[in-house]
Amino acid sequence: MATSSYFRRELLPPARAFYERELGRLGRPNSSGWSLTRCPFHRSKSGKSFSVNVETGAFHCFGCDSRGGDLIDFLCKRHGYSFKTGAKLLGAWREDLTREERSQLDERTARVRYEREQGELAKEAERTRRLKLRDEIHSLVEIQAETSARLSELLQGAAPAYENEVEDCWGALSLALDDLRDCEAQYMAMIGMEYAA
Repeated sequence: MATSSYFRRELLPPARAFYERELGRLGRPNSSGWSLTRCPFHRSKSGKSFSVNVETGAFHCFGCDSRGGDLIDFLCKRHGYSFKTGAKLLGAWREDLTREERSQLDERTARVRYEREQGELAKEAERTRRLKLRDEIHSLVEIQAETSARLSELLQGAAPAYENEVEDCWGALSLALDDLRDCEAQYMAMIGMEYAA
């Protein structure tokens, strides 16, 4: 005889413990039970755009507008689970997961977590490269300005500090301009804009 299976909301784990396990440390909840933390659905600059209700399990991000009413909604949105699977994982489904189902879900969860971590690492590497290019652009602009100022002084009659200083200034300006154009083109490509030389 087949047993019936159904959802039992009262078996959901405490929301605060669940979110701390999923997201790490939560901010202090306000009087309505809402606590701020980093959004798991987008890269937040402030790190405090995601709000979870530690009493009901509801969540809402003010940055990417991800939202849901409980812990199951969170699991479904974050990992792509069905309602039944999310409820089973949280122990709120009367029928237990089989070993095979648990193994498949664990593998899927590990794969999703790995892919998310790899995506974050790639974004961080791109951000680091972009910042390095930006710093290099600033340095090249500074070199160009200083060299240009010195060349202007020399062309207006200032005494050269050494023989061939004027030619060296022209050469340095040319190299700095070439490097600057190259760095600007790379930077613009990284941020998705067309470079107009």
